Amino acid sequence: MVDARASNELNTIRRFLRLQARGVGLKKTFETLELHERGRDRRTVQAMRLKLEGGAPLSEVFAGLVKDERMQELLVTAERGHHFIEGLEQVLALSTMRRSLEQELRQLARYPLVILTMLFGLGTIYALYIFPKLLAMVELEQMNGMNAVLLSKGFFPGLFLAVVMTAGGLYLCGKRGLIRIPVIERGQRLYVTYLFVSELSLLREGQASIRTIVERLANGEGEVASMAKRVHERMSAGLELEEAARAEPFLDHEVVSLFGVGTVSGELGMIMSLHRDLVFEEMELYWKQLIIKAEPALYGLLTVMVTMMFYTIYLPVQLIMNQL
Repeated sequence: MVDARASNELNTIRRFLRLQARGVGLKKTFETLELHERGRDRRTVQAMRLKLEGGAPLSEVFAGLVKDERMQELLVTAERGHHFIEGLEQVLALSTMRRSLEQELRQLARYPLVILTMLFGLGTIYALYIFPKLLAMVELEQMNGMNAVLLSKGFFPGLFLAVVMTAGGLYLCGKRGLIRIPVIERGQRLYVTYLFVSELSLLREGQASIRTIVERLANGEGEVASMAKRVHERMSAGLELEEAARAEPFLDHEVVSLFGVGTVSGELGMIMSLHRDLVFEEMELYWKQLIIKAEPALYGLLTVMVTMMFYTIYLPVQLIMNQL
């Protein structure tokens, strides 16, 4: 249901951009969309039209369709720089890419999850009914080493708890920045770089100075605005844009080097606008490659689990036969 809703929102944005590209006025565009949509989507478009007629800015009007906070900030910046349509196109491209990657990831994990559920069910039946009866026939006191550990009653519950706690701890520490996970960090750097580059390109003005653009980016909320504030503070202390931005851990080094070129040439906005598409392509390619690499790792983990499970099933039987 969530996927269908997200797809409808993206389709509404596509129709809006298509009508705008044909030269249809804003009010007429929303009236056309309202006639086209059905049910909940029609009510959403109607609420957007009423906001527009009430004088609300376009970034606020589209908050009904664009739920992600970072993308809402991108729309605010685009409207502030008088490039709202271009900003909305970037939001649509980024949302479409994220949805496509989520679908690929869901498709990748579907069959391993089915297999894992089946194994969990079989393992539960074995642990509750079969395993205790087999253990009653085995002299555990005479065992040592790995076999004794595998046949202990607390091994699998302890292993499950350790895996869950480790995964949860790594996720929380990575989210709070306490530990560095290079694979995830690279993806985050590309994502934040894309947003920062997009906002710089959307705020381009013919005679605006670099300091003015960064200062305007800092007048907001969110991760990109916080980054712009830190960069602006360093520039106020006498550093150039390239040097001030290089201290940010989530900005790609290639883009930071282009800041210096754009500052010297006075064409930072145009350079960022051209480079934005390259960053997008690199980000999309990176996440797709990551998903491809995750598939053999996931099946490798399942193979280890299946092997361990069948070994623990076979081990008590072998010990019983040896004791006969």
